[in-house]
Formats: sequence, C-alpha cells, structure tokens
Amino acid sequence: MSEKTSALDFSRAFQALEHTYSACMQRTLMKYGLYPGQPQLLFAVRSLIRPTQNELAATLSISKASVGVSLRRLENAGFIKRVRDKEDSRCIRIQLTKKGEEYARWCDIDFEMIFTTMLDGSNFDQRESMLAGFKRMDQNLNELKVRLEK
Repeated sequence: MSEKTSALDFSRAFQALEHTYSACMQRTLMKYGLYPGQPQLLFAVRSLIRPTQNELAATLSISKASVGVSLRRLENAGFIKRVRDKEDSRCIRIQLTKKGEEYARWCDIDFEMIFTTMLDGSNFDQRESMLAGFKRMDQNLNELKVRLEK
C-alpha cells in the first residue's frame, strides 16, 4: 500500500461497496419474499438434484440447524418440498417446487444484472485482476485466521 492509500481508506471503500451490494441484494430478494442466504440454498438444491439436509449443510459450509431453519421457511413459502427417498425410506430429499425453480431462475437473472452493473466499465483484464485480488485477500485472511486461532 502506498502512503496515499491507508488501511482505513481501503477499509472504508470495501465497507461502502459491501453496504451498497447488500442493499441491492436485499431489495432484489424482497421482490421474491426471500431472506439473505436463501437463494444460495435454492441454487444448491437445484445443482445437487434432490440433496439431503446434511448434503446441503456440507456443500454450503453452514450448520445443519441453520439449513433446517431456512428449509422450513422455504417450504412454508412454497419454494421447496421434502420428499421421502424411494430407495431409502429413512432419507428425506429436498427438491424445488415449480415456484422454487421459477424464483431461482429470476434470482439468477437479477444477480447477474447486479454483477454486470457493479463491473460496468471494467474490461476483461481488470475483472480478472479484481477477482485474483479478492482471492488473494481471502487466502491471506484465512491464513491469519488460522494463526489467530492458535
């Protein structure tokens, strides 16, 4: 970092970006009656094809209890349904309803619009550089987290 760019400047810019991004995401989710985190569950159910609650928790790296709360809300809202596995009657599978499939498609479109708007005016090389920078920052902070946990 140069003398002109302080840690505080970087932190403020990052927080402002995160705040604006979150506000756009929340406004988008409100259109669908979804809460933050729920679209990722819909996307995971869609991509894993009839996963169990445990598989969703492992895939998304969140607790089974958190997944359970979100699944209950999504089920009550008509986005997903639980179906007993035909081969193993002890196993409950999660699948999207028609409404869930439709809303997941609309979320894809809206999220892509937010993403392209956020990166408007950036060329391919700039986008690749930003992505590499974010990945590097994440790696650095994960290494710090491990050191701090010792």
